[in-house]
Amino acid sequence: MRILGLYVAGEFLKVFGFLLVAFVSLFTLFDFIEKVDNFHEALVPASTMLMYFLLQVPEIISLLSPLAVLLGTIIALGLMSKRGETIAIKSSGVSVMRFTLPIVLLALTITLSTALINEMALPGTKARTNHIWNVMVEKRPSSAYSHEKFWFKGNGSIYHIGLFDPLGQVLSNVVYYRFDDHFNLAERIDARRATYIGGKWLFFLGLHQQRLPQGGYSAVVFDELEKNLPERPEDFSRLSKPSEEMGLAELSDHVGKVDAEGYDTRRYQVDMHCKISYPFICVIMALIGIPLALFRERGRALAPGIVVGMLVALVYWISFGYARSIFGYGGVLPPMMAAWLPNAMFALAGVGMITSVRQ
Repeated sequence: MRILGLYVAGEFLKVFGFLLVAFVSLFTLFDFIEKVDNFHEALVPASTMLMYFLLQVPEIISLLSPLAVLLGTIIALGLMSKRGETIAIKSSGVSVMRFTLPIVLLALTITLSTALINEMALPGTKARTNHIWNVMVEKRPSSAYSHEKFWFKGNGSIYHIGLFDPLGQVLSNVVYYRFDDHFNLAERIDARRATYIGGKWLFFLGLHQQRLPQGGYSAVVFDELEKNLPERPEDFSRLSKPSEEMGLAELSDHVGKVDAEGYDTRRYQVDMHCKISYPFICVIMALIGIPLALFRERGRALAPGIVVGMLVALVYWISFGYARSIFGYGGVLPPMMAAWLPNAMFALAGVGMITSVRQ
């Protein structure tokens, strides 16, 4: 039985490895053809362009691994069926579930590997590719480098900021409101800009208003005003960092901090659960691929199985995107349920299909 398991695993790995390399190569080639003119017009060095496409490889592997598992399962088992090997195996008393178990276990290994890529490699590479494309090619600041016209809730205070530049640690067109314990306005600063220097904020060209003990407010026009505030530049940076540039641990911490500041974290929660749920589709695709390859004998299911497999992958990606954007971001379902709903539906379909295969 061990020799049979190693044989089935080897047949699957050969097809899966070939398909994954082919998918990554084709995706990169078509992406290069589509974007090479943009790089040329932006006068981006060839080395930077090459780095951009190399840095995209982890994301492409994460995206296309489920499809490679699905088609790898269909093709590997379909070829074995065409050679009469699956009939011989079942005739010897070994069930379909038993001799295809190595494929399911390998799919689980691929799931864990994909999750590791998403956590360790993807956040950094995605931040680099976003910077290259948004800043160097499109000539516009990416969301990681600027944030325009937003409100920020601080420690007993509220900021309205026209533009935030994390690189220079500068706030532009900023209004600072400080409140007392009864939420009465105690202080207001309107400034053209504010810079973080030496652990303190320096406000420039503005108006400083403070509530007086006897009532009313004082108003002083200033060229420069120094304030020691609890908020730091990294506090404002957290609001502009996209989910795709954060690992699971960082995203979880981000959700907790943003939620504590009173902001809506639904989108971040949905993205966090999607980071967990998406890799597990590799196992589900293996469960679906097994019956698609074996529902007919002698390999006659190979060609239609591949076609149906492509359609299954397409339907899954559409369902996953729809559940995330409509059910998740839209608040129709709780974030966890929205992220796992497509997986649950396809897992049930896969199990049902396997039980219908003649053992």
